[in-house]
Amino acid sequence: MLRSVRTLVPCLALAFGLPSLSHAYSACVGTAAELHTALSQASASTDVTATIKVREGTYEADGGNAFYLTQAHSGQTVSISGGWSAACATQRPGAESGTVLVGSTSVAALQLATGFGTSGNTINATDLTLRNDQGILNDAVGACLHVVLNSGSTVKVYRARLDGCVGSSAAIFDNSSGDLTFANSVVQGGFNAGAPVRSLNNNAVTRLAHLTITGNFATSTGQEASGLFVFAPASPGSQVTLDNSVVWGDIAPAGTPDIATDGPGIIFTRAHYETRSNVNALVTDNMPSHGNPGFVTPTNPRLRDNSPLVDSGVVLSIGGGTDADGHVRTQGGVVDVGAYETDPDRILADGFDR
Repeated sequence: MLRSVRTLVPCLALAFGLPSLSHAYSACVGTAAELHTALSQASASTDVTATIKVREGTYEADGGNAFYLTQAHSGQTVSISGGWSAACATQRPGAESGTVLVGSTSVAALQLATGFGTSGNTINATDLTLRNDQGILNDAVGACLHVVLNSGSTVKVYRARLDGCVGSSAAIFDNSSGDLTFANSVVQGGFNAGAPVRSLNNNAVTRLAHLTITGNFATSTGQEASGLFVFAPASPGSQVTLDNSVVWGDIAPAGTPDIATDGPGIIFTRAHYETRSNVNALVTDNMPSHGNPGFVTPTNPRLRDNSPLVDSGVVLSIGGGTDADGHVRTQGGVVDVGAYETDPDRILADGFDR
């Protein structure tokens, strides 16, 4: 049952002679129809904040229940998170929190837009697994995740797992004069005609951090990259950073780079990949940058304790303080590269990291 609450704090403020405050929309959802309704209500709401808590379970999107948020008013913050218990009282954080959104041939698993003609909006999406094994037919839309930002807006996607996304790309970020962060997330096991992750920037700020992009299969010989493509034209300029991330082990025709970039203002720091094709991208402080990253298995991209990526990252102020599994970052002396932070105590307990 959809549990929706609008906090009427202005009335309380008036009664007690306090300064007027704003409404806050909140919802606890447990079915696809309820999630669709909550996203629609948050889109239309004039409340300054809207919170949608999604309980553990699988939610299948279709033409009737599209998981699509587009903000219609300025100055609004909408937060969507998964892993919640039946009453939304407790949360199990992480990309594998137990909340799975599934796309279809007609819609992505999750679509987020800050709204044209608005300003000062923020969207936070965390602790979700996104899938689309049916294959979206619209090549202009990310099969699992599609994000559109406009001027003055902010989107943060943390602790997401994009798994088995079939389509032109698993995720497309279309950032026009906004501020985007995609961090502590995994893109794995997709079948894509284009790059699994496409970052399209126009006078934008985009931060890609602590990502693991691996095990995706190319379905076209013309794929620009097997893992990540970043487009940031010179005019108007953008600032795009790729930090503490690994793009490795994707399957594509010979000669296809793991990463392709086009445009200035793109900076890599501690990015691990095998082959790169770039125009005007700046690579700094990038050791180790090549070779086997030391995953536990090809399908489990957590790091072995002897991986060269353990304790090889740089300190970042973005992405939050936890990895894709919800574990605290920096278990050793230095933060790890990739979506997962290795905890030696977890490894020694049973021989495996998880």
